[in-house]
Amino acid sequence: MTIQQNKIAVFDLDGTLIETDAANSAAYHAAMQKYGVDVFGVYGRVTAAVIRQILCNNDKSDVDAIVDAKVSMFCHELWRTRLGPAANDLECVMVERTAFDKVVLLTDSSERRAMETLNYHSLAGCFDEIVCNGGQGNKYANYFNAFDSDPAACVVWENEEGQIMSAIAAGVKMENIRKVG
Repeated sequence: MTIQQNKIAVFDLDGTLIETDAANSAAYHAAMQKYGVDVFGVYGRVTAAVIRQILCNNDKSDVDAIVDAKVSMFCHELWRTRLGPAANDLECVMVERTAFDKVVLLTDSSERRAMETLNYHSLAGCFDEIVCNGGQGNKYANYFNAFDSDPAACVVWENEEGQIMSAIAAGVKMENIRKVG
């Protein structure tokens, strides 16, 4: 991998740096079962949005309770996670550290889940900043605004097409996007 001279390396967490879908889904299934929600036929990636669809006639507090229970149960499912496609790139960035002023983890995960996941894989110390957006809008635009960073000076590792479009909309150059997965 050739690294050009840039200021900030920005890594996404879920599905990019670490594969977390199996752990998330298992924790959601356990949380749904705890609250008596039928999980038969719920396959694939389970998210809060999927829970909202399943509980379409229920009140928001039911969804919040399941999400809170999932967060508590996630640590018991970390064994299901594995290093993702960008882990090798992170290693290269750490070896060629002089190419970047900062190495940032930028995620929509909660801080608790992000730190549990990073610590489980002994990766938390690889980052100068760990920023948890919590699903509050465009994580890239929010980061660049909050930290007064130049998006054109960033290299971004991301796996989701929608998030790649968010990075570009926030000003990251297309040639600085590393689509993984």
